[in-house]
Amino acid sequence: MEHNKTLLARLASGEVILGDGSYVMTLEKRGYATAGQWTPEAAAEHPEAVEQLAIEFARAGADITQTFTFWCHEDALPKGCKFSCDEINQAACDIATKVSSSRGTIIAAGITQTGIFDKLKADKNKIKAELRSALEILVKNGIELIICEYFRNILEME
Repeated sequence: MEHNKTLLARLASGEVILGDGSYVMTLEKRGYATAGQWTPEAAAEHPEAVEQLAIEFARAGADITQTFTFWCHEDALPKGCKFSCDEINQAACDIATKVSSSRGTIIAAGITQTGIFDKLKADKNKIKAELRSALEILVKNGIELIICEYFRNILEME
């Protein structure tokens, strides 16, 4: 398994690629996140805990290190959060990049539904702006694999 090959080259060679996951639930069990809010502020509040979990996933065999950016929308952050979504997402990218560099993993980042979609009266411009905002930091950090996760309605992604 040659880790410096691209994701597509690795897949084309027949390699099975394993991802990581369960950041919110695992960090909640460790006292660093609140399940139910599903927000990733721990990436900025407790970067050492998020990094340690990413390392554990890599040690367990994960080929992908995911940024802890799940459900990071300004209106979803808990009251009193000291960090903006940009700061949280940047911290998550920094952590994933550091772990990827030391462990030879592929970096992936996730974006999720906006929480403002209503199929009966959707404001597509507002939705697009929020999704673009979530993607900007990921693109700025050179993240090449984006996971669109937990979109309840495909119309939100149009």
